[in-house]
Amino acid sequence: MRCIYCSKRAGFIRRVCTPCAKVVAIVDRAGGEVGLAGLVDIFVAEGLTRDQVDVVLDAQVGDAPTIRDRLTSNMTNHLMRNLGMPGRQSPEDVMKVRTAMRSGGGAGTWTGGEEPPDHH
Repeated sequence: MRCIYCSKRAGFIRRVCTPCAKVVAIVDRAGGEVGLAGLVDIFVAEGLTRDQVDVVLDAQVGDAPTIRDRLTSNMTNHLMRNLGMPGRQSPEDVMKVRTAMRSGGGAGTWTGGEEPPDHH
């Protein structure tokens, strides 16, 4: 079977290869408790490369938000709560913003070569 994250061989009945499973386990275990710098330190200590980590964080599995979307949502909500605001950014919200940015569409975006809209 092929890994659902990196498409490399995962095993006979496994859906996730060992390096990708390590990344997912680290994020599940520490993603909400440590910042990005802390996660990077853990990934390095586990012997994972940046490419291995990026593939997993950015993998689009079905219609679900990516793991990076989930991490971004968690960090945004944590920051907002620490500033005294309600943290209501869902991983799906982050995914919508990310896909709108990639496609150049969505409210508040303009394409390259255009002047930004004058709001003031």
